[in-house]
Amino acid sequence: MRYREMRPSPTAAGFVDRYWILELDAAEAGAEQKVVPDGTAELILNFAHPFESFSDGKWRKQPATFLAGQITGPLRLRSTGAAKMLGVRFLPHGAGKALGVRMTELRDIFLPVSDLSTTLARQLDDALNLERVEAALMAWSRRAGREDTLVDAAVGQVERGATTEEIAAQAGISRRQVERRFLDLVGLTPKHFQRMRRFQRVFQAIECGAKGWADAAVSCGYYDQAHLIRDCKEFSGDTPSVLLGGDELARHFLRREDVSHFSNTKTAAPR
Repeated sequence: MRYREMRPSPTAAGFVDRYWILELDAAEAGAEQKVVPDGTAELILNFAHPFESFSDGKWRKQPATFLAGQITGPLRLRSTGAAKMLGVRFLPHGAGKALGVRMTELRDIFLPVSDLSTTLARQLDDALNLERVEAALMAWSRRAGREDTLVDAAVGQVERGATTEEIAAQAGISRRQVERRFLDLVGLTPKHFQRMRRFQRVFQAIECGAKGWADAAVSCGYYDQAHLIRDCKEFSGDTPSVLLGGDELARHFLRREDVSHFSNTKTAAPR
């Protein structure tokens, strides 16, 4: 498995968190992998065999180019052959902001981009490198995107521990209005999003040298290790030690900060 990440250019940093490229050889096909929720939506472009995902007791082939809404539990995947894909990991509110879609309707959904826009789908299919993918997204954002400065600010406030009531009081609106606008652009309630991000921060703490799960849990805002284990089982289906020591793909998609800058790369989209 070959995996790497790149930062977006400054022009797209208002809605894109990072880009990633994943490649698998045919000999690696068939192994089941797992992706866990991280509070973001992603755009996936496949240039070889798309993965299959497991739901409702069946394996189903993923679309060639699709928008993956917020996932709320573990996502089981397996490759069916040699895989080459480019992913656009949006900021938590970035997909709703740039693509003009109601993210609450896409929770746990894989939407073919052609169902969103045949024009955008064609532009992405014709893109030969990251620069063109980003240019297509920027153009679509200018035409169809939506701005909500309250949600822009609220995402950061929630990540820092603010409650919905505190955000509402500061903005001078009702708690229900905050939740509705957050759901619309992020696809999750503020509280649900906050729990996902706290869960992800634990793995950053472990990577940064926390002494153990108990210390990592407390440093990230959990009451104790048992509290972390409950969240981990909900979001991943496993205990923390099993998740971190398990399949390679899950570890890649746990949030990391050591990525290169897109503005310094000339990487072609894999074909």
